[in-house]
Amino acid sequence: MLDFPLEYALVVFPGNQFSGEIVPALLDLAEKGIVRYVDIVFIRKDADGSTRTIELNDLDDESYQLFVPLGKQVKSLYTEDDLTWAASRLPENSSAALFLWENLWMGNIRDAMVASGGVLAERGQIPDHVVEEFMKEQAAE
Repeated sequence: MLDFPLEYALVVFPGNQFSGEIVPALLDLAEKGIVRYVDIVFIRKDADGSTRTIELNDLDDESYQLFVPLGKQVKSLYTEDDLTWAASRLPENSSAALFLWENLWMGNIRDAMVASGGVLAERGQIPDHVVEEFMKEQAAE
């Protein structure tokens, strides 16, 4: 059951160089109860532009073992349209991991908002380029 807003991230690895070094950081967030991974898919786009998606269950045994703690929580929610969109964002000869997660850390905040009579009216993220521009402007002052 999904109790919190979902977020996604598409992480691209140029040159099809996915080493798995990101896995400990992902596990840390899940083990601390900060996030719950809902879906994870790997996408590969070859030099000729052809793409292939790989679900956790499609990985070889060694690679799968890296994700077993994540895989226990993962449920497939991505549609074919989602995967087509993600693949279209990749440059040729690259790989990507598409993560979908719930922010479990919002639980206490949500409960406090409800208890105080508050209603969340909007939630969003500031794009990286806006933050970078702001930081440049601040540095110039």
